[in-house]
Amino acid sequence: MTPLLVDLASWWLQAGLLLGAGLVLPVLVRLRDPGMRLRLGQLLLAIAILLPLLQPRGASQADGVPGTGPVFSLAILVTGRPPVAAASVETVVLVLLAAGAGLRLAWLGAGLLRLRSLRRRSRPLSPLPPPIASAMARTAATAEILVSPEIASPVTLGWLRPAILLPESFALLEGAEQEAVACHELLHVKRRDSWALLLEECARALLWAQPAAWGVLSGISLSREQAVDRAAIDSTGDLRAYLRALAVLARLSQESPAAALPFHTRSHLVRRVAHLAKEVPMSRTRATLATAVAAAALLVVGAAGAAAFPFGADSQPPAAKTAPAKASVAVDESDVLKVGGDVKEPVQISRSQPTYPEEARKNGIQGIVKLSAVIDAKGTVTKVEPIESPDPTLAAAAVDAVRKWTYKPATLKGKPVKVIMTITVSFKLA
Repeated sequence: MTPLLVDLASWWLQAGLLLGAGLVLPVLVRLRDPGMRLRLGQLLLAIAILLPLLQPRGASQADGVPGTGPVFSLAILVTGRPPVAAASVETVVLVLLAAGAGLRLAWLGAGLLRLRSLRRRSRPLSPLPPPIASAMARTAATAEILVSPEIASPVTLGWLRPAILLPESFALLEGAEQEAVACHELLHVKRRDSWALLLEECARALLWAQPAAWGVLSGISLSREQAVDRAAIDSTGDLRAYLRALAVLARLSQESPAAALPFHTRSHLVRRVAHLAKEVPMSRTRATLATAVAAAALLVVGAAGAAAFPFGADSQPPAAKTAPAKASVAVDESDVLKVGGDVKEPVQISRSQPTYPEEARKNGIQGIVKLSAVIDAKGTVTKVEPIESPDPTLAAAAVDAVRKWTYKPATLKGKPVKVIMTITVSFKLA
């Protein structure tokens, strides 16, 4: 696997573990408060997307090697083209991910266009019925109220100019039921839920290949509706009228064209009615405690996932991860110094880039070659020997290149001197 595929796999596994835990833990700790569940779900979704930015890349051989004391070290990177098969797999994966995200965004765009068309074909509701005017006063929210013959359940839309589309059957509801429905939709406007929905659909497009993300998004949608249900009931003080309105809308929505609208998610009406009918509100202390326990457990799960599937993990095959060959480097020149203190390091003048060995490239071998080199008082490389290498061909390529390098010599109190230095050459398949 190429490094990019390894990182994509790490992201998929970490996000799946975190989001999957986010589906289970609130149930285990009995977190029933819809507002808390909504915020927890949204936070998990954001973390899942930002996972690559929230943690350091795992250290691997290609990132460097430990130092060997006060010896001047120079590191360079040599990249080679990945094997054709690996490149093909990477291309296919990237194309599939991009195509899936593109289709989801296109679906979202189609939904937005259809909602815009519905709004244009709807007629203003004028004069406003007293229940709607009362709902506006209760919620301190306003929106354009429209009536559409093409829908059978209310739809709230618009970001800068919010509007509420009501079905023609809305007039058949009793006054208390109309006020309950209007309060619900106006609270969506007041909370600016249209913006949250847009961001969540964009997240769905980005995480379309992650099954756990779909479950979290469904839970977010349900929790949002349940939270607004509770706020609407608190506003009207009439639970029975609200339940009657939801029951009627649940029946009418079965034949609603709006139920198939892209971007307009289903409202989980049946589950909302069941939740309100048997709801026992959680105390603030208990809800806070349950949220804290769930968040702590999710933190542990996230840390475990990051440790088990780190980003930037070494992707070279097992055959290339054998113990590195080590050579004993004996420098018998008594006048060879080490850089440090008054000994100033040499300055490179010219460098021949090592060539990635074809055999190593075909076998997917990559890693660090560590060399010991002596630079004489003229700036010439007089001795190069490998110290560590994952493969003999990589070591040979690095030695051949380093022998051709030239330097402005190191100095001691202004005079050229001979020094020993460590050179690390990183061979990495791009």
